[in-house]
Amino acid sequence: MSEEIIPVETFCSYYHVERTFIESLESYGLISISYKENQRFILKEELTELEKFSRMYYELDINIPGIDALKHLLEKIKELQQETETLRARLRIYE
Repeated sequence: MSEEIIPVETFCSYYHVERTFIESLESYGLISISYKENQRFILKEELTELEKFSRMYYELDINIPGIDALKHLLEKIKELQQETETLRARLRIYE
């Protein structure tokens, strides 16, 4: 099965974002860009995250380091929620 990819330029024109924003996200390791025949592409599975980062940056005026910090905090919250659910399930055994 081939990966579905979107050209960076297409994403930028559709969402009205700057290419430098995409490059900054890549340099921070928040997204990965594929290169094919001297063109840059975004994997379709990263599109949701990239849309979220775009809203944070352009609508909420959060800089790239702030987006990186928020991403890590949201991942930690998700892990803690999963751990809480696991512990609740284990406690139900004793009820």
